[in-house]
Amino acid sequence: MKWFTFAMLASACMTLSSGAAIMLHQVEDFSVAHDWSGGNPNPNPPVVVADSGPLGSGDFSLRVTSNGGSGPGGKLLIFNTGSWAGNYTEAGVIGLSLDIRNTGSNSLSFRLAFNGQGGWFVTPAAPVAAFTGWVHLEFDLRPSSLLNVEGSDAASTMATVNEVRILHTTAVNFRGAQVASSFMVDEIEAIPEPSVWVIAAMAGIGTFFRKR
Repeated sequence: MKWFTFAMLASACMTLSSGAAIMLHQVEDFSVAHDWSGGNPNPNPPVVVADSGPLGSGDFSLRVTSNGGSGPGGKLLIFNTGSWAGNYTEAGVIGLSLDIRNTGSNSLSFRLAFNGQGGWFVTPAAPVAAFTGWVHLEFDLRPSSLLNVEGSDAASTMATVNEVRILHTTAVNFRGAQVASSFMVDEIEAIPEPSVWVIAAMAGIGTFFRKR
């Protein structure tokens, strides 16, 4: 009887953890191992850089680079199929915030892309000028705010997210655009709702970020 009870509890825990990877207020600060990737093969894999974050010394961030070619590494994007996948609706996550620094010579248009049972959806673009300092962006993830790429039901996707992407593209797509450029990203956070600044961000007005 004890063995049966233990087995049932273990099974329930496994089901819960596998179905709800995303958690409200979880943060990616790149100070420990992470599961963001630029694809494989990729001549320009994302690299964690020490002392490069908004706080300076002791603050880590991830550098993402693209070469602008037609092959691997030509598009400026990273993706996650692990810790940032899951049921966003159940977790109460209706926004993602992140700190971005455009270190390239081109203006970049950042979007988040999500894939799930309802297909691919993306956020409106948030333009960030070339050679900016750190900018804080917040993306509204409510189904009504997402743009359809190759999807049928945004609500279904956000309840079954299996891949999240951070990418540059002016077009409404999840594949990204070819560009020779780079950016730094830090402090990705799952939030209950975007602040009023999301309106400015989606209109293309970046707010320079100062960490307290």
